[in-house]
Amino acid sequence: MPEDSSPRLSFADAGPLLIAGPLTLDRFADETPVRESPGGAVLFAARTAEAFGIRPLVLTKVNREPLLFEHSYVDGERRLRLEHPPRSPIGAIDVPNGWPEPRTILLCPLIPGDLEVASFLDRWPGVRVGLLAQGLQRRRLDDGSVRVVGAPSPTLLGAARAHVTIFLAADEVARWSPGALARLASRAERVIVTEGNAGARVINTDGSGSRIDAAPAQPIDTTGAGDVFAAAFILGLRAGVMVAGRLAAAAAACEVETLGPAPLPPLAQIAVRAGVVL
Repeated sequence: MPEDSSPRLSFADAGPLLIAGPLTLDRFADETPVRESPGGAVLFAARTAEAFGIRPLVLTKVNREPLLFEHSYVDGERRLRLEHPPRSPIGAIDVPNGWPEPRTILLCPLIPGDLEVASFLDRWPGVRVGLLAQGLQRRRLDDGSVRVVGAPSPTLLGAARAHVTIFLAADEVARWSPGALARLASRAERVIVTEGNAGARVINTDGSGSRIDAAPAQPIDTTGAGDVFAAAFILGLRAGVMVAGRLAAAAAACEVETLGPAPLPPLAQIAVRAGVVL
């Protein structure tokens, strides 16, 4: 039998990959004993890049006191409280001169003002961008508690550009007015709304849509699953939306079965779980 000469998928050409956003210290107040773990969307995205065989360029800032996110649950709803917010934002101007020009960018704000999203989009208008937009849809109250705003923020609307895929969670868009998601998607490349174990919705710029099924999993810790999904989807897009969605769902399933930002399995194992031939 002749050797299979069909092309093999490779995602190395997604790099150089630039990931920008703050790191955090995550505290899980409901656990006994209380658990603290490094966190932040940039960390989970970087773990995903490593699984895809890409060594990412991570742009972040560290305060003297760590940005502390406290996670707790009240009546089944996750609550966040933030201590020591960043004193200054991260911007494209902070990218070191010696770094190579990125081919893919992941922007990972956690609260308004921690990342100058527009500066990256203006500097690299032709580069594929994934915007993990959760941080643009939050506000911090005087007591440190964090709430989700009920409409697309001005910063989010300004970031909706033709080369940007926007990722949001279902609870972050639950109070939006009818049609708001479609209007946002019409300005971007696409909007993806993650829905936990129900999968994800894809809303394209022309108003069409599709679904991505979740991969079966035995959850231990769901923190960071949406960040892993977003990073895997953007990196997988070179194989098309459907393959990217299956890889993203499988990567997120791997993530929830570990505690904290542990290394993900290598891409070959994620692909098997996704039913994708590399």
